[in-house]
Amino acid sequence: MTVSTMSDKAKTLRKLFTDKHIIGNVVYPVIGIGVVLLFWYLLSVIVGIEMILPSPARAFEEFFALFSESDFWTAVSGTMLRTLTAFGIAFALAAVTSTLSVFVEPVGRILSPIITILRSIPTMSIILIAIIAFKPTESPILVTFLISYPLLHASFSHAITNVDPFIVNMSKVFKVPVYKRIFKMYIPAMLPEVLTAVGSNISLALKVMIASEVLAQTFESMGVAMQIQRIYLNTAGLMGWTIAAIVLSFLLEIAVKLIALVFVRRK
Repeated sequence: MTVSTMSDKAKTLRKLFTDKHIIGNVVYPVIGIGVVLLFWYLLSVIVGIEMILPSPARAFEEFFALFSESDFWTAVSGTMLRTLTAFGIAFALAAVTSTLSVFVEPVGRILSPIITILRSIPTMSIILIAIIAFKPTESPILVTFLISYPLLHASFSHAITNVDPFIVNMSKVFKVPVYKRIFKMYIPAMLPEVLTAVGSNISLALKVMIASEVLAQTFESMGVAMQIQRIYLNTAGLMGWTIAAIVLSFLLEIAVKLIALVFVRRK
């Protein structure tokens, strides 16, 4: 490791712990969450009926109680597995089709209306059609895939076209091998935008998955667990499951950011 590399890493660490960074990334978000909780509490006091709107304390009590239930972990693991499966397939296909769309013009023209149609179809229509045609465990995966794929395809296509044209032209002039262009030029240049798209879309994928599970009545899922709480009019329990979904979404985004940090450091 060179002296300059060590110096760069030291500067990066100093930036992470500056007052401005702490205020922007810790203090402000905490204040925002505090405002939401305060507003929620005041509304619950005004309503005064737990079945309609429980207090934050009651909802968090139900949330922490879930950790001691084996059904909770079964439901969470099932939903997460289906979400990651659907998102992984969408990611892989979007990577291929976006590349072909950019570099092979006929493919881009063929895929353009298909992507537009997929983005325009109402989510509820996709869910209802999938429920009719597929099993309860399969339809949420299909729905989440169909919602995630066009968004990822558009993000990847934009990332590819945003690669510096000067660098692209110079690589052609100096006849840089294709595999080096891909791994040394395109992927490093695309990573920030791609990972940003993944971070935002994976949270959406989880929300779509849970909504699909509710309507499909998917066994051992967070969606069905929420539906059961609704049937028994246990609004506090429903809010507890909602908090669990929010926490999972947050953890997924954190995981993507950590992956991004690793790749940026390697770069």
